[in-house]
Amino acid sequence: MIVVAGCFRRETRWIERRPDLRVVRTRMGEAAAVDLDARIGHDLRPSFLLSVGFSGGLDAGMRTGDVFLARSIAHRGEMLAVSDALVERARRALDRLDICVWTGTCASVGAVAGAAAKRELGKTGARSVDLESGPLARWATARGVPFLSCRAVLDTAAAEVPFSSDRPLWVSALRHPGATLDLARRSAHAGRELGRAVTGIVGILEEATA
Repeated sequence: MIVVAGCFRRETRWIERRPDLRVVRTRMGEAAAVDLDARIGHDLRPSFLLSVGFSGGLDAGMRTGDVFLARSIAHRGEMLAVSDALVERARRALDRLDICVWTGTCASVGAVAGAAAKRELGKTGARSVDLESGPLARWATARGVPFLSCRAVLDTAAAEVPFSSDRPLWVSALRHPGATLDLARRSAHAGRELGRAVTGIVGILEEATA
């Protein structure tokens, strides 16, 4: 069974459901690994774990809706490796779907990164930032489960994010109504591209287990 883990409905809404695919919703950040255990059980070992969702772009050329595949993940002072062969197969699958794909290092951090934080992270050589790729990569490594992180860029390098990981989304919406509406529009576009990407990647994962 392939498990796809994501946090928000807009991150999973456009993922095509299949009999051998289970979509699991988790909380943000480090809690994602805890929730994954709770949702699928400690004894179940998936054939693949695919971490999906939105990310912040750190490269100035990235645009909302571009897809990022992590070749490595910087998390808690360590660099976590991702199978290069798996990343390349996924990249080729997305190329065939005419999806704009980026690869490189993902910085997996503990809080939503604003424009200033993204500038600093970009200086490290990372090209994308999110909250869950690190915890989920560690979860998969501990269980010997093949892992891939596939993220759609939501906010570009210079963009501020009108929400915070330390307060409810409705509070952010009240404080920044205009920016929140723009974010909703962009998240719909990013979510659709992510759904297309996941469909393509699940296809090559199914081939690997056939």
